Amino acid sequence: MLEQEARISRGKDYSQIYKKGRRLAGKYLIIFVCPNQLPRNRFGIVTSKKVGNAVVRNRAKRQLRSIIRKNADRLPPGNDVVVVARYNIKEAIFAVLEKDFLRLLKKAVLL
Repeated sequence: MLEQEARISRGKDYSQIYKKGRRLAGKYLIIFVCPNQLPRNRFGIVTSKKVGNAVVRNRAKRQLRSIIRKNADRLPPGNDVVVVARYNIKEAIFAVLEKDFLRLLKKAVLL
């Protein structure tokens, strides 16, 4: 689980990130990146019902949380990052998901 301070929890925050943030799309993920005024990064994970049933969605969220936890220290502080799972995420293995996530962060100039 991500620490409470590292999570985006309010719907208002998600709306602001969707409106003002930069959108980057990969094969399995879409990320929105928006600067915040905090001394740390915050992350949010979104999986819609298009991804699959609850088992598939929860598995995707667990994998994404693990990827975020593993790579969070590499990011410069002061950003909100929302990771949206695309419908085909169930086809991806962990290593491919991580590669897609890191590629999108490099594209966003966060790595």
